[in-house]
Parts: sequence; structure tokens; C-alpha cells
Amino acid sequence: MKYIYDGRIRFSEVDENRNMTIYSWLNYLQDCATFHGEDIGLGISHNREIGCAWVIADLQLHIFRNVCINEEIRVNTWADKFRGVIGHRCFSVEDKDGNIVGLANSNWVFMDMVKQVPVRVPDYQIEAYGSHPEWKIQEDLGKRKIRMPDGGEMRKPFYILESHLDTNMHMNNAQYVRLAGKYLPGGLTVSHLRCEWVRQARLGDRITPRVTEAEGKWYVEFLTDEGEPYFMSEFTPVEQTTT
Repeated sequence: MKYIYDGRIRFSEVDENRNMTIYSWLNYLQDCATFHGEDIGLGISHNREIGCAWVIADLQLHIFRNVCINEEIRVNTWADKFRGVIGHRCFSVEDKDGNIVGLANSNWVFMDMVKQVPVRVPDYQIEAYGSHPEWKIQEDLGKRKIRMPDGGEMRKPFYILESHLDTNMHMNNAQYVRLAGKYLPGGLTVSHLRCEWVRQARLGDRITPRVTEAEGKWYVEFLTDEGEPYFMSEFTPVEQTTT
């Protein structure tokens, strides 16, 4: 089934131009996915009881039009397939007239949070969410895996704070995007975003950003002290729409 979450763009969700921030886009998507689980009885409390959680692996977002403060939007989400330990979740975002203003694909891994290993998605969860391959998003939103360009500039490290954490005690998905956005040029408007969450960042971890501009796109990578990625992202400005 498709799950619907209606919202109205708040003052706290927009930038200096009154457009919804890329961070807020991510929040609407993950909130919609979270409410979906809660409303079918498979929310945070249930998954905590069984020692498991859905952890995002990657996301590809195409923003067709900026949405502004006070606009009403409708976020739709659904699963179009499950495979082994992975569930594939789609999103569409509509304005009040029913026009599509955003589309996203994402892959989520079902994790045993005690053993910290992926486990096969239980049949009862697949049945509850439903699987709808007929609703697959036809538009090519970009590849799952991000190939980071060579070079780039290493930026000053920062540490994971309590304010970055979510209920799984690792840095929240949208926080990566919020922090990555701080390294983009001022005034940049994003039309496409690709993200890959490689490993979980926890309280006290030190993150070193690497920022690269290549072929009109901006890449922000968060690295461990050993140079391994926590997170990789590709931001495509409105003027540069090829993937």
C-alpha cells in the first residue's frame, strides 16, 4: 500500500530564500517512512523489542521544483520490492494541486542491532508493508553507488555530538545531509541528491570531511581517521541536471 503524510512547510524548514532546505527534504522523507512503520504496528517500539531496525543504505532524490514556506505538500511512500536483507522504498512528493515536486528511491537494510549484522527481512514485515513492483519509479534517479572523484579538499574534523543522534544511537540520516550542505557554495540550489551511508557514526566519533567539485557537481564525503567513508554524497545544482 501507499502511505500518505501531509505537511505544511514551516519557517524552521526553509532557507534565506524561503525555499525548503535539502535537510528538510530528507526529514520529510524519513518521517514519512517512520510514520508508515508506526501506523502498521512495526514502528520503533516493535523493532526495539525484537532487537532490529531499518537502516538506510542509499537514497537518490530528484527535486523538480522548490517548495516554499507555507506550502502544503503530500509525501507518499511505498515498498516496491524486498530482497534478502534489503527493502526498497520509493517516495513521491506532491504540491496541493497534485503536481509531483520530488521523487526518491532508497534502499534500507534490516539490521540485528545487538549483533550489528544484516538479517533477512521477516515475512510478516514484508506482508505488512506490501510489495508493489507495479509502482516502481520509472525515472532514472541515478545509480546507488557513488564514485567519488579524485582530489578534493580536506576540511577541519568535527565530532559527533548527542544532538546528532537518533533512537538507534547513531547519527541521524538527515544530519549527514545537513552537515554536508554546510560545505556547499552559498546560494546553491540542488536539483538532484545522491547519498550513500557506508558505516554508522556514533557519539564521539571524529569525522573528517573531504569536499570536491567536479563537472559542475559537488561531492562531500565524511571519513574516519583511517580514511574510510562514513558517508558519501553528490549534489547536482539546478543548472547541471545530468547524472
